Amino acid sequence: MESEDISDEQATSPVRRRTGGKVAVGAAIWLAIAGGSAAIVANTGGGAAAVAAARTSASASASPSAAAVLPTLPATPSPSPSSTVKGYVHGTSHSGDLRFFLLPVPDDAEAYGDPDGTTESVSDIANAMSNSSTSKQILHDYGCTGGATRTYRTNDGLYTVAVHLIHFGSAGSASEWVSGLSYAHGDSFDVSGVSNAKGQAIDPSESDGTGTLIGVSHVGDVEYEIVISGTGALNHSLLTPLMRRQEQRLGSGS
Repeated sequence: MESEDISDEQATSPVRRRTGGKVAVGAAIWLAIAGGSAAIVANTGGGAAAVAAARTSASASASPSAAAVLPTLPATPSPSPSSTVKGYVHGTSHSGDLRFFLLPVPDDAEAYGDPDGTTESVSDIANAMSNSSTSKQILHDYGCTGGATRTYRTNDGLYTVAVHLIHFGSAGSASEWVSGLSYAHGDSFDVSGVSNAKGQAIDPSESDGTGTLIGVSHVGDVEYEIVISGTGALNHSLLTPLMRRQEQRLGSGS
């Protein structure tokens, strides 16, 4: 495919904003084509400080439009045999290089940046947040050891897919993080066939605007987030095969 000229800053710049007195965060998951922002607010409960994750490529003021049925995303094969990144699964725990567990990039798709993905330290994740000091403390409280991220564009140019993993100290901490997520914009929906998943659709106000789907869940001690961006209101079913494949990767390492 013929690549668009997208700068490093466009492809990696997180969104930072504050929503309703809660910290809204660009947790270093980005889309190569940005168009506004949409916030996901993480409420830790129990009077603890709240953390949020801002996601790009949708207008925060977008109003729902009629859902457009778009082609199914291509299947995602295993990583290239040339990759030396290694990771291991032991029950509900993950070790090694977290990038190993990122949703594989299809053979006919284009990855942005390092094809193996990008490793994030706890500081990297916290520094992308509106209140980095408080956010870093919350991440430490959950036993966070870092994250990994990768973004790719499908070969047909219809979609950009961003994947973000956060490694917590236990499966319980990852579960609490996911359970506490709420959304500032868009419409929630269930993701068929994916356990404990949260789906959110943010439709553009114009039929040719950018629509976004966000899928969040966890496998063991790793929380994962998949964001799909494309033109128009996206079919919710686009998330299902990608989240199932991500669950497989985190569950078995294959």
